[in-house]
Amino acid sequence: MAIEIKVRPEVLGPRLKGARSLARLTQEAAAQKLGFARTTVVAIESGKRPVSSDELRAFAELYAVPESELLAAGTPSLDMELKFRAHTNSADVDSAVAHLLLNKLAAASVELEKMLERPMLQPDLPIVSVSRSGPVDQQAEDAALAVRQRLGIGFGPIPDLIALVELDMGLRVFERGLPSKVSGAFAYDDEIGGFIVVNAIHPASRRRLTLAHELCHALLRRAGVVVHMTDDDFSDREEKFCDAFARAFLMPAMTVRKKAAELRDAAGQFSVRQLLAMAVYFHTSIEAMTRRLEGLGLLPKGTFDSLKAKGLGTQHLEEVRRELDEPEVAGRFTPRTLLLAAEAFEKGLLSEQQIARKLQLDLGTVREVLEHVAPDGEGDELELAI
Repeated sequence: MAIEIKVRPEVLGPRLKGARSLARLTQEAAAQKLGFARTTVVAIESGKRPVSSDELRAFAELYAVPESELLAAGTPSLDMELKFRAHTNSADVDSAVAHLLLNKLAAASVELEKMLERPMLQPDLPIVSVSRSGPVDQQAEDAALAVRQRLGIGFGPIPDLIALVELDMGLRVFERGLPSKVSGAFAYDDEIGGFIVVNAIHPASRRRLTLAHELCHALLRRAGVVVHMTDDDFSDREEKFCDAFARAFLMPAMTVRKKAAELRDAAGQFSVRQLLAMAVYFHTSIEAMTRRLEGLGLLPKGTFDSLKAKGLGTQHLEEVRRELDEPEVAGRFTPRTLLLAAEAFEKGLLSEQQIARKLQLDLGTVREVLEHVAPDGEGDELELAI
């Protein structure tokens, strides 16, 4: 029996385009496999041509996506314009994958908020602008300092950046596996707020820097979707600002100078070991720490490149971390979207399988989260005397 397609072409088209991107197929390749002209696929994806039930079934089978997902009613339309950061075909495909994933996660987050009748999360952030005149680095330093002061977090390291960004700043944050060339992505809309996804396959220190960079775009209120690649050169003035902001926010200049002086005075010199100790202290990578010290004039330009050529790497950082008995900060914070999903599960609104599909997680991870969020006995209601 043919299904009735009630989704408007201008809504269904972008969904089909996103599904094709996730399947890593070009319009030409999809058209050939479906037996369509490429112009037909172009017209459908642009919303200029309706789709029959048989065509929809063919699209769903080719892209390995349920027809029900393509036709889902009430799912927010989050097809924000993608600003590609690279120009090769492979990078475009990787960016499209990140774009589609973030759209899915954002839609699932908003759907959960509506399902549980929760107020839609809105950013609690200052609005920052980048002046066309004046050094970008200094503007970024000032902005980072202002945000820290507003949050009341002082000038020390930030152990759990995700918790800070979600709980205190009102952005939804996700860590998911992405193509290795993708660092992360940011999406913002005035009505539904902001969303960030960082690449879970990257080291924790790199993810922190990526998250801080994407946070900067929220401060700038950049609408739409921005995907960042690992090889971005940040030639754009706004991107340079966000790159500098991320380093200044995670490693405040005043604290970096003070800590470097303390370590130098204690050891009688500032050596590679002191550099590694600072990277451990600020929960960052060797490169980020070294380049921060270079930028502040505390180390000569080119120090990181020189150390890298001599073989300095992660193994040395981990050795110092063990010596200092400073284990890497574990991700104990449960993101808000997972908490909402757990509540929906407890109320019988969603199954484990539905949560896994909506939040792009494997079933094992979902079950682990559900056990962690609502262990036996800990969900009982208690009377609080005020």
